Amino acid sequence: TVPTPAHLVSGGTALVRVELPPDADAAAVTVSLNGTDVTSAFREAPAKRLGRPGRALLGLLEDLAEGDSTVRVSLGDAQADLTVTNYPITGPIFSGEHLDPYFCLGELAPGRDGEARRFAIGNGDVLLGEAHGEDCSLDTRVDFVYRTTGPEPTFAPMPEDGSSPADLAETTTTEGRRVRYIVRLETGTINRAIYQTAALVDPDTAAPTPWAPPDGWNGRLVYTYGGGCEAGFFQGTGTGGVLRDNILSQGYAVASSTLNVNAQGGCNDVLSAETTMMVKERFAETYGPPLHTVGWGGSGGAMQQLLIAGAYPGILDGILPTLTFPDAITYFIDTAECRLPLRNFLNNQDPPLPDEVKNAIGGWSMWEVCDRSLGPRPNRIGPDDCPASIPVEARYHPVDNPDGVRCSIYDGMRNVFGTRRYDEIEPTPVREFGRSPQDNVGVQYGLEALNAGLIDTGLFLDLNEQVGGWDIEFRWRPERAEGDPEAIRIAYETGRVTSGGGGLATTPIIDERSYLDHQANFHASYYSFVTRQRLIRDNGHADNYVIQRHVRPISRADENLALMNDWLDAIALDETVDDPAMKVARAKPAGLQDACWNDDGLEIVEPAVFDRDAIFDNTEGRCNELYPPHAGARIVAGGPLTSDVLKCQMKPIDAGDYAVTFTSEEMARLETIFVGGVCDWSKPGVGQVPNTRTWLSYGPSPVNRYE
Repeated sequence: TVPTPAHLVSGGTALVRVELPPDADAAAVTVSLNGTDVTSAFREAPAKRLGRPGRALLGLLEDLAEGDSTVRVSLGDAQADLTVTNYPITGPIFSGEHLDPYFCLGELAPGRDGEARRFAIGNGDVLLGEAHGEDCSLDTRVDFVYRTTGPEPTFAPMPEDGSSPADLAETTTTEGRRVRYIVRLETGTINRAIYQTAALVDPDTAAPTPWAPPDGWNGRLVYTYGGGCEAGFFQGTGTGGVLRDNILSQGYAVASSTLNVNAQGGCNDVLSAETTMMVKERFAETYGPPLHTVGWGGSGGAMQQLLIAGAYPGILDGILPTLTFPDAITYFIDTAECRLPLRNFLNNQDPPLPDEVKNAIGGWSMWEVCDRSLGPRPNRIGPDDCPASIPVEARYHPVDNPDGVRCSIYDGMRNVFGTRRYDEIEPTPVREFGRSPQDNVGVQYGLEALNAGLIDTGLFLDLNEQVGGWDIEFRWRPERAEGDPEAIRIAYETGRVTSGGGGLATTPIIDERSYLDHQANFHASYYSFVTRQRLIRDNGHADNYVIQRHVRPISRADENLALMNDWLDAIALDETVDDPAMKVARAKPAGLQDACWNDDGLEIVEPAVFDRDAIFDNTEGRCNELYPPHAGARIVAGGPLTSDVLKCQMKPIDAGDYAVTFTSEEMARLETIFVGGVCDWSKPGVGQVPNTRTWLSYGPSPVNRYE
């Protein structure tokens, strides 16, 4: 089945591809479904849509019952069977039980204007979702919009009478076809999400099919992901964006859904992966399987691309992350520690600490990164971080509504992390909460600032003695935070912490970084280096990872899409049996390499380097001089550049680790603060293993079930 694995199809339909031997007579092939002849559903696939030499038949099987069906293909005396497992279009397939409660579009809390929330289709109409069916289902609709000419072109609805507007633009695709710039825009619901697909289709021609795709489509799909990171529990009001002129005008198709927006999908990459797979299947059954699919999006959208490519390889063939974070869980190390313990201590000293001293403890570009950007961010790991769309009366309160919706991302991902009772907090919970892996036991905050002479021993000791931690409600406590051992193990084993293993080792990645360090923005440039370092550690190289840096308004989006297309085309044409990672590296376009651009747009080609030994002055090289990467509190505490140790292994205090000499009283105090020892950063974290298991299921699919 294409493009979905045969055991994971949905909606009662499946697109099946039959590879033909070079000299085979296509007319001699017969196909049956559960013993019934369905040969008439199969026709030869367009040669240019195979992406490689060869021949194949495509057949769209319909009315599949839920569960297993058997497809049998026969050619002469030869035959082959394929088991196809069908799931409902409402899901779930492998993401685990649906979240409950779950608020459909028409059930969301009103917006700030007091009006009902709505989904803008893109043609001037909106969905209010009042007439939704079971599992938030809405009727599928197809609209046509066109691109206008003139000084301020935009998308406008096609006239209902079918006439051709006077201001209708034309465009030339990457295949050199000149077509009318009209977009077929499909909107519907899949997996309880609102999805959209968009492609150049002339409504005066026949409707697209897998055997006769539209002339305006170049055979490639771009899948967009939206940013943010909030609890799920609701359908959402927007996608990652499909009416994108710079993509559609070249002939690429675009797809996305509300659950591919991290701020709506619960920061749940497993759910996002499942939804992407299902939307791609729907797209392929309409247009034919894409030659390749490219991920697109920044910030929380970058998280999704990296996590999906790593844990569910093949859904995305190449990715174009911007404002990259490697994953949500390790990013929350920085946000949680800044938001609660560090700001709580550093902003409440008498006399007040200078900003440069506070900043040295975190290694940020300036103290405002923590104080005004990371710190005030919504409390993603706390239960009260509910999106405004969730009705107030439904939200959790430990006393007033103890059974309400807990909006931490771990409660939203309870299918992955599991739950347990946290009876140690007050008031005693009436139910289990999502397990949390967040931990800061043994972390020596400010260690490298101490060794660099930027803070003194007194502040170092006061900080680590008083910084404290948090409980499962994300309330400050004097004791350090202790992550749940099961949650920590699960985070690594399932790929919720991005590693160089799994599918990411062979995924082409172009990481475009708009430099915001100088603006006190939490999208710090060092996260690109963090992500690539994980590939280097786990694979010995990062030949598939390119870092580009510049300031706004410079953008490399169009160039990078073209380069990614060339890269993926070259991989598809490589029919050798070489190691996949070798093939990816070999196929990389010659001009694609680490680079930066100055304010005038001048390209400077040099390797992107983060010097772990120069975290307070990382300015070696022309690009680092322009765009110096900074660090974070865990790096200054001595942690690795990979920044993926959730809970460190411990070691005894060693005076040799310090560039200062403690008095006997200070050393005794240090040993009291860290009675169980300090972090041993030379070792992997507790339970830390590279993720090599892919396509894990949390139910209902029994294949690769994680338990």
